[in-house]
Amino acid sequence: MNQKIKKRILMFLTACLLLTALPLGNFYSMRLSAKTGISVQMQIGKKNVTKKTFKMKAGASRQLKVRAIENKKSVKIRVVQYRSNNKKIVSVTKNGVIRAKTSGTAKITVAVKTNRGNRAAWMKVKVNAVQPDQESGGTPQQPGGMPQPEPVPEPSLPDESGEKILIAYFTRSGNAEKLADMIADKTGGTKFRIETETAYPQDYYAVLEQASEEREQNARPLLKSRVENMTDYGTVFLGYPIWFGDIPMAVHSFLESYDFIGKKIIPFCTSGSSSPQTSYESVRASASGAEVLEGFWIQGTSAGNVQDDVNRWIDRLGITGGNQSQSTSGNEEGKVKITAGNTVFYAELEDNSSAQAFSKMLLEGPVTIRMSDYGDMEKVGPLGKSLPTNDENITTGPGDLILYQGNSLVIYYDTNTWNFTRLGKIDGVTRQELLAAFGNGDVTVTLSLS
Repeated sequence: MNQKIKKRILMFLTACLLLTALPLGNFYSMRLSAKTGISVQMQIGKKNVTKKTFKMKAGASRQLKVRAIENKKSVKIRVVQYRSNNKKIVSVTKNGVIRAKTSGTAKITVAVKTNRGNRAAWMKVKVNAVQPDQESGGTPQQPGGMPQPEPVPEPSLPDESGEKILIAYFTRSGNAEKLADMIADKTGGTKFRIETETAYPQDYYAVLEQASEEREQNARPLLKSRVENMTDYGTVFLGYPIWFGDIPMAVHSFLESYDFIGKKIIPFCTSGSSSPQTSYESVRASASGAEVLEGFWIQGTSAGNVQDDVNRWIDRLGITGGNQSQSTSGNEEGKVKITAGNTVFYAELEDNSSAQAFSKMLLEGPVTIRMSDYGDMEKVGPLGKSLPTNDENITTGPGDLILYQGNSLVIYYDTNTWNFTRLGKIDGVTRQELLAAFGNGDVTVTLSLS
């Protein structure tokens, strides 16, 4: 047989043996890997920095965004990990915030896990301690990557503690700003608008998409400016819209930019229908060391006409500012204090034997009861003892304290006509405020004499 033909036959048989020896699964994986065209893109602002060098000034911070692409379409990222090969020069947080520390060059690597496979990409950061960040157009930077703030008005008049009042708010539609204006009218506080370095889109659905992506990535958007002399403010009213049932991520950025230990933070917020309770917990978690007081919530469509409600809320808090003629502290003496979580209401007692017996009961010490929803108009719970009744046909309203069957306390959100004994009433409270404080389902309420 011709030697060339023999050689070709031998090569063919050898190839067949190799293919037979290779496990089918491994062979399929090799083909799949060869066909999978996932790439990782790294961006700072609108600049593509994949396999490039990005210049920063020492002390500055920038948000690194990562995307997985296949066939020009985004692939959902399950896990992304960031790594700097020299943390003394450049560090990077688990959320992708790059912080330039000192002169030099460091390599940032990202490892991305998707349902279509795992990929990695890299960039370099060159830190210059003298020249400004070229990507920021030469804007002077403060530590944390924030531009030098625009001038903030002179601090407000002091609150009752002798410290000044700040009204910080984040808004897109303007509803939170309407509430901020009302609070400023009541307290004389200094307003400060929380704005991101990169503005959100004008289109509503584009905002939803961006906000959803920020929440999924637990992002901390960079802010446009900072509050000067934050230490001067002892009370901070914090306003925001509720996005996806919680505070916007930009509000996390604000809260994590300052030391709030020993300060009072008072949330105020708007939403379409979402309860504010989750957002209050997020404020408490991000503002470590702060005392978070009773918040104010209203539906966004009603935000322009609630000045009286805002005034009553601030009065209940006992916050006194420059536009208030006198302090409300001490005005609650002799009233029933109703505490649910971090929310406190005060109720004026009726002049009847039932209310007198109720007051005598509370003189022995605070009473804690578990209250449940009933009829979408009230909370009801057992007092643990029977009191004398003074039933009469009455129509209830939000804030009414009712004695039911002599042994149960009812707090009404809404109207209901029946033979009841009225124990007292929370003055000036709205249905929305009660729902925000007590929420849905069971709630523990503590009653005491103030």
